[in-house]
Amino acid sequence: VNEAGIVAITDVQGKILEVNDICHISGYTREELLGQNHRILRSSEHSTEFFRDMYRTIARGMTWRGEICNKAKDGTLYWVDTTIVPMHNQQGKLEGYLALRIDISEQKWIVEHLENVAHHDPLTGLPNRASILDSIQNVINRKAGHHFALLFMDVDRFKLINDSLGHEVGDKLLQEISFRLRNAVRASDSIRAARLGGDEFVVLLENISSPQDATLVANRLVETLSQPYELSGHTIYSKVSIGIVTSEHLSETASEMLSSADLAMYEAKSAKLGSPIVFDLVLRDKAQKRLYIENELRDVISRDELTLFYQPIVELESGELKGVEALIRWFHPESGLIVPDEFIPVAEEMGMIIPIGNFVIDEACRQLGAWRKSLGENAPLNLHVNVSRKQLEHPTLVAVVEQAIQKYAIPPECLHLEVTESIIMHDSQTSIQTLNQLKNLGVNIDVDDFGTGYSSLSCLCDFPIDVLKLDREFIKKSERSREVMLIQALIILANQLGLDVIAEGIETPEQLALLQKLGCRYGQGYFFSRPICAVELEQSILTSTRISFSMAGI
Repeated sequence: VNEAGIVAITDVQGKILEVNDICHISGYTREELLGQNHRILRSSEHSTEFFRDMYRTIARGMTWRGEICNKAKDGTLYWVDTTIVPMHNQQGKLEGYLALRIDISEQKWIVEHLENVAHHDPLTGLPNRASILDSIQNVINRKAGHHFALLFMDVDRFKLINDSLGHEVGDKLLQEISFRLRNAVRASDSIRAARLGGDEFVVLLENISSPQDATLVANRLVETLSQPYELSGHTIYSKVSIGIVTSEHLSETASEMLSSADLAMYEAKSAKLGSPIVFDLVLRDKAQKRLYIENELRDVISRDELTLFYQPIVELESGELKGVEALIRWFHPESGLIVPDEFIPVAEEMGMIIPIGNFVIDEACRQLGAWRKSLGENAPLNLHVNVSRKQLEHPTLVAVVEQAIQKYAIPPECLHLEVTESIIMHDSQTSIQTLNQLKNLGVNIDVDDFGTGYSSLSCLCDFPIDVLKLDREFIKKSERSREVMLIQALIILANQLGLDVIAEGIETPEQLALLQKLGCRYGQGYFFSRPICAVELEQSILTSTRISFSMAGI
């Protein structure tokens, strides 16, 4: 007999007649087991049906093989790989059973551990993406009349916390969030929380009374997770954005349901209201439109569907044309005009913003070169082109700009690259290096939407800036004394630093008069002209005896 094995002989009623020494596993001595029914070792881990099947097999004179969880003398459980063989006398009558048991507790623990690792997040201990997707799919497959919902949560400002305080604090924050989630759902077996990865969590709600209950739970979680966190000597304030999808908008698969909740979460994050957003048909249509745009964007350049419009930038005192801002437009053969606000964010997420941005730089410079040949001294003096964050971070930007300048014989000082202050502050060291390389080419750097960021004054000192473009919101609210004082202060500051100022969004004579009074030199807006195509701009310049834009339209 194998030394690791446990050999026992019982009569037909299960009384133990003989057994080897198994105290190292069961805790019982041989003497304590002899004469006892084998049920003394039975645990509650198996169903009645499990034992009924076993007894039915051996009663037929057949060998039974399987894994059994037994209970030791001290109450602990252990697993044994068991073989039970019926024993017959010479006349063929059943006299008892021979049982061979091999301890497999360690193997079972390893398997359970691996299964736990495969289905749980190692940092927080919560179920992971694979586990919760299985749970969601099981709920969907029931197709019963019960209500359920999925909450998708994203931690606001987590990247800032992680980058500024370190990954260790970031991990502790995620652990604390999971602890609060676990406490919040512990009272109910119908609520399960999981970590998808990064700073994303989900909560699955089963058997709720109505879809509205999901919103109540989400609001409670927002409150719970918004309380301050004390971590490594830091008091951290962090909130969550929550998207909700209920069984009213049932998906066929767990992935679809998760995507719907994810979309609602992004809507909640964009709204910045601190309230959960419930997925509905409007969001579904928005998602379908986004998917359509994503698919159509992939070959948009090769299909020659992108074009540039140009909005004049004028000298406010004289109304003379000083430059143009190039603005991209997408004319789809079936959908018509698709505005930048709809496709630029998608392009940024799917990585298309680099080829699209390169197209804009090349096409705008080509057009300015063509105007300089056809219009001579009446051509726009300056060309302003927007640059996205990913373009600024991309290592080829400087080479793309240099190539376009040389290819179309553009004086570098005529080209203005516009970046927002939030973009250049995203990775300030990389931004400074890239902007300095661009300045070495001779191009100008404009800060667009100035006044809306969180570090405007510091960016004036740290970055090689030539022009400030006052955000249109300042101009829009210029009837209020507070905005007037801010505009005046920014103009004075720019003048002291030797920077030009361009006011965006001028729409009324009153706004123009105010900016002229405050000493702002340049501006653009619908009061002068909407963005127009290159042909319209050129025709207007050719038919004007004086290049001025003193009233709406050209």
